[in-house]
Amino acid sequence: MGRKLLGAPGLPQGCAAGRSGVLSVGAFPRDRRRHLALVVNRALVYAVLTVVVGAVYFGIIAVAAGLGSWAGLVAALAAGALFHPVRQRLQEVADRLFKVERDPYRVADRLNQSVQRASGPVEALESAATAIRQALQADGVAVEVLLSDGSLRRVCDGEPSEQATPLIWHGRPVGRLLLAGEPPDPGLLDMLVRHLAEVAHAVRLTADLQRSRERILATREEERRRLRRDLHDGLGPTLASLAMTVDEARLRLSKDPAAVDPLLHRVRSQMATAIGDVRDLVYGLRPPALDELGLEGALRSLAEGPGPRVVVVVTGRLKDLPPEVGVAAYRIAQEAVTNVRRHAHATTALIRLERQEELWLTVSDDGIGLQEERRNGVGLASMRERAAEAGGDCVVTGRPGGGTEVVVRLPLKAEEGAR
Repeated sequence: MGRKLLGAPGLPQGCAAGRSGVLSVGAFPRDRRRHLALVVNRALVYAVLTVVVGAVYFGIIAVAAGLGSWAGLVAALAAGALFHPVRQRLQEVADRLFKVERDPYRVADRLNQSVQRASGPVEALESAATAIRQALQADGVAVEVLLSDGSLRRVCDGEPSEQATPLIWHGRPVGRLLLAGEPPDPGLLDMLVRHLAEVAHAVRLTADLQRSRERILATREEERRRLRRDLHDGLGPTLASLAMTVDEARLRLSKDPAAVDPLLHRVRSQMATAIGDVRDLVYGLRPPALDELGLEGALRSLAEGPGPRVVVVVTGRLKDLPPEVGVAAYRIAQEAVTNVRRHAHATTALIRLERQEELWLTVSDDGIGLQEERRNGVGLASMRERAAEAGGDCVVTGRPGGGTEVVVRLPLKAEEGAR
């Protein structure tokens, strides 16, 4: 049965782990062949061992016949001394003949080599499944990787059963190993599972990176569309109207100079509108308050707006924050405070910014709480997306005493690694 790579949690028919009578009947001959191979392996080893030890024993007796009664003792000691190393050597030869590997370190090395030859994490997972099936002499192997978005990525080699072993990476579950056949040696299985957990974690990271790239591309394209719309629908018509007014003023200047003054006033008004549009475009790219006041100053300026009283509490140094983290924190706080002023009916709000190993932003209020119709609103989705773009997360919940709380975690690892 060939390998199958699946991106959905469900199993296809070819990876159904023997759930039908047809698959069970097909699995029986494989089990019988495996048991037969084991019997032949052991019989061959002990048959040859008997011949070798017997030849040594009787050979020594024949050669040392002059020793009398001591010849049997010498032969027995020599045969006993040779029994274990000869058996071990014969077992290694038989294992190579029947393609059986009993040394867990060799199995782990073979697994590592198969993973290193792969072109990527997903291919490495396929190679690992094949190597584990061969090492454990299993009827089937499947590796399930639990991705960060809750979906499963599954690789099958053969027809696995539901005999599952969890894959743990640094204390966190990252997937499962499913085996079909007799239970393997616990020590060997534990070693293989540890190596496989590293591969599963690499697959998770690759999937996260791909989703992050897709989000970044989508965000960039959306920003381009917004700029195009603002330039085409806002600044473009304003400049066109300004040019037409200037042309009209130029034509009237020689014939009716008195009529030019109102046109110049109109030009001045249109220029102010154009300047405002440009300012809005620049502000949409990066808030000027961050460059002029820093993150703490920008938040305090944000708190001075109309509406409920907003208190800002800052803990830790903020001057050397990565630019993307500062922008994400300010934009999320701005959206949260806007929601408080528009919908919360609150009297007081609190913006708490704390720098530890990560940057934590909390915006809470004493209003009416998060209404059901606003739980999936555009503003809340925008806050979560901004946090995700910076590698963090955003959780919006209701407070036990009333009101809403927005908790944002923004990692600083990129900035620390760069220094």
